[in-house]
Amino acid sequence: MRTVFRLTVASLLIAACPDAFALRLDYTVELGLLRSDNITLSPTDPIDETVLIPHLDFSLVESGSNVQAAVTGVLEYRNYLDGTFGSEFRGTLNGNINWDIVPERFAWTFADHLGLYPISLRDPDVPGNLQQTNVFTTGPTLRFRVGPTVQGQTELRWIDSYAEETGAFDSRRLGLAQRFQWQLAPTRRLNANLEVQDIDFDDDLVARDYRRHAAYLDYDATLAHLDFGVALGYTRLDFDAGGDVSGPLARASLDWRASERSTFGMAFAWQYSDAVSALAVGGSAFDLGLGGIDIGGEAIGADVYRERRLEGNYLYQSTRFNIASTVHAARFRYEQEAVVLAADRNEIGAGINVGYLLRPLLTLGATAEALRRRYVDDGVTDRDYRYGIYLSQQLSRHWRWRIDLSRNERHAGTGADSFDENAAYLRFAYTR
Repeated sequence: MRTVFRLTVASLLIAACPDAFALRLDYTVELGLLRSDNITLSPTDPIDETVLIPHLDFSLVESGSNVQAAVTGVLEYRNYLDGTFGSEFRGTLNGNINWDIVPERFAWTFADHLGLYPISLRDPDVPGNLQQTNVFTTGPTLRFRVGPTVQGQTELRWIDSYAEETGAFDSRRLGLAQRFQWQLAPTRRLNANLEVQDIDFDDDLVARDYRRHAAYLDYDATLAHLDFGVALGYTRLDFDAGGDVSGPLARASLDWRASERSTFGMAFAWQYSDAVSALAVGGSAFDLGLGGIDIGGEAIGADVYRERRLEGNYLYQSTRFNIASTVHAARFRYEQEAVVLAADRNEIGAGINVGYLLRPLLTLGATAEALRRRYVDDGVTDRDYRYGIYLSQQLSRHWRWRIDLSRNERHAGTGADSFDENAAYLRFAYTR
């Protein structure tokens, strides 16, 4: 969490600049009580536990002429009343700030992504196997005109990554990018991109420093009912210890607003990536709405991997009925086969959240999530399931309550433990 404070300082400094103060702050404060029949997620010796959880969810938006910012965060304190674990803080944050020092010419960017991730993907998500991670990015952007319809952009970025427990994740990165944009039409753009990044890890015994070179074209269009983009190019990685790898870079995304109520989305990626690059995008796992801070599913480490990912989502919203769903399939192949990592895997996952308005202020819902991971090195397969029902009532403009009944299951292959947990979570919330 050491670098999350840099974003806070940057926010205060920028907000103090002339003509920059147009902030909007929204927040929700919750007080929750969680009852679990297996808080340690043990296969043989379940322990009942009650957890008191004060919880804060906030968003900060700045839309001034010189400063544009969007910061969202979640902070909670977990007090284990029966003493199974010590009390703990958990937090996530996704923040992006752009400061136009010279409008349309020179800007400075700050970004910070704080997350909660497991130390080992195969162990339960309990205290002792969870760690906070942080990826902080900052640097200048220079924009210039090449022609009437062509704009150039030069970016310099410094990136700091940190994990509480996995020291191999800690690194410093310096990146330079040159981009050219052709405005083909008011709703269509073509970009040419050249990127170079130098990666220096803190721990040279388990991590390999390298340089990343990427060149690609990307095209995007915004139409009345359809947004789509595609990027095609090539990536090369040169390791300081010797050797190199290279491969194609291909990404695509599509969002189709089929009607006023229905939206479909799809995304595809085939690329070289690593944990820092994945976390720097921000975001988290699919939100089941069962409460608590979402725990990410990325393997935290230093090594790069070849990623192939296909995902889709569907959103339906009507007066009384709504659906949010997602599905993904992914393949990860690491370049450095460290025994302690052994994370080559194939994943298939899906999630759904359904809500129905029983009365104008009373909602009944159901949630479910499934994830299958097959580890290539030893051929074992882990299956995780989480599902439940909830009832929520809006008491007034600001106040509401919600209760969730959920079940959490893991069916693990050789080398890991299976478990199941039943939980009830009652919470009262105030929203500004």
